[in-house]
Amino acid sequence: MNGPARTVWVTGAASGMGAAHARGFADRGDRVGCWDLQADALGAVVDDIRASGGQAEAVVADVTDPQAVEMGAARFREALGPAAVVIVNAGIILTGEHIEELEPDAWRRVIDVNLTGAFLASKAAIPQLREAGEGALILVSSVCGLTASAGFGAYNASKHGVIGLMRTLANELGSDGITVNAVCPGWVRTPMLAASVEDANADPGDLSEFTDMTMIGRLVEPEEVTEAILFLASPGARTITGTVLPIDGGLMEKRAWP
Repeated sequence: MNGPARTVWVTGAASGMGAAHARGFADRGDRVGCWDLQADALGAVVDDIRASGGQAEAVVADVTDPQAVEMGAARFREALGPAAVVIVNAGIILTGEHIEELEPDAWRRVIDVNLTGAFLASKAAIPQLREAGEGALILVSSVCGLTASAGFGAYNASKHGVIGLMRTLANELGSDGITVNAVCPGWVRTPMLAASVEDANADPGDLSEFTDMTMIGRLVEPEEVTEAILFLASPGARTITGTVLPIDGGLMEKRAWP
C-alpha cells in the first residue's frame, strides 16, 4: 500500500475504464465503493477485488436519480467511511445522428447520465470530501469535451458541460483543500469504443481509422487512464486543481497540427 487507505468512489464501475479505476485503487489498498446500474457486471468487479484481497462495496443505482444517489452515498459512508477520492466516470454515448435527426428523448438521456449524473454524484460527495479532509474529485470528460465532430451532439455537449462543472467545483472547493480536475480520454479500448466503431461501420479487426488519429499509433488502455487518475488523487497532485488533462495518445495535438 502507498500511504494510508482511503475511501474511493467510482461511478460506472461495472466495465471499461470504471472497472479499471476500481481495481487500480483497490490494488493500492483503498476501500472502493463501486456504482453502476449493471448489477451482474458490477458484482463481478467487486467479487474480483475481494478475491484479490481488496475491500469493495457495490451500489446498484441510477446516477440520474437524486434519491438513489443520496442513498448510495449514505450506504458507502456507513460501510467504508467518508469518501476522500471520488471518480465521476459513468457515461453513455448512444448513437451518432446529426442534430437535425437526434430525438429529444435521446438527447435528454445522454445529458442526464453524463452531465446531470456528474452533478448529482459530485453534490453527494462534497459533504464527505469535506469530512475526510484533503481530497480529490476527478470528473471523466472526453476529448469530445474539448473539440467536436459531426454526430454525437448530445455526447459532445455533455462532455463540454462536465468540464464547466469541474471548473465551477474547483473554484468552490479549493478553500476546503479539495482538488477538482477533469481527464479527457481519447480512443480507449472499452465497450464504448466498440459502439463508436459500429456506428462508423468500421472493421473491428482494423482500428487504423481510430489509431491513425493519434501520435502513438495505438489505442489507450483503460489502465493507462487509471494511472493518470491515481496521480491526480495522490499527495503529489495537491496543487493541481481546475485542470483538464487529455489522455489521448496525442490525438488533440495531432488534430490541431495535422
